[in-house]
Amino acid sequence: MKKKLPVYVVDDDIHVTDSLKSVSEYAGHQVFCFATAREFLHSQPEPSGVLILDLKLPDIHGLEVQQRLVKKGVYLPIIIYSGTADIPDTVSALKEGAYTVLQKPVAARQLINVINEAAAHAEKVRDDIVFRKKASEQVAKLSPRELSVALLTAEGLSATQMAEKLFISKRTAETHKSNIFKKLDIGSTALLIRMLMLSEHLN
Repeated sequence: MKKKLPVYVVDDDIHVTDSLKSVSEYAGHQVFCFATAREFLHSQPEPSGVLILDLKLPDIHGLEVQQRLVKKGVYLPIIIYSGTADIPDTVSALKEGAYTVLQKPVAARQLINVINEAAAHAEKVRDDIVFRKKASEQVAKLSPRELSVALLTAEGLSATQMAEKLFISKRTAETHKSNIFKKLDIGSTALLIRMLMLSEHLN
């Protein structure tokens, strides 16, 4: 059975929260409603969830809630759901990483689609973070000389060219290259390039 997606709704309008709760539960999600930003921030939301956030809250502005989550390192796909979002607010929210901004009211089907799209997007982002972390950990195993050889290999240089550039023998360059592939557990230059890109050693 597919795990229910946690949907967090932060809005002080009871009619809005009731409506969003009904729509989200109809779509098979688990819904948690909060009337204030502080209640939500103290709730320790699961990173696998989706946040539907109003901007004009009684205690903390929605954009500040978004900023606090970023500072905490909590990545939640945020759907700004507001009846008062102007262009500056919309631009700020999107710059801070909000998935989208919706003007109240929104049709149920559209809202369900946006929630599912936001969840899928977030999962992809989290997978990318995991891949980047793993690549960085793997590349960190290389010695400084091996990293130099790896970068030159990614540039397409032959063992002879690398040997000349690094003032080592061709055989030593080939040995370094072989060790690199073993340490990174890869079998092609294409994968080496990908790992160097993910670890931010290549632009």
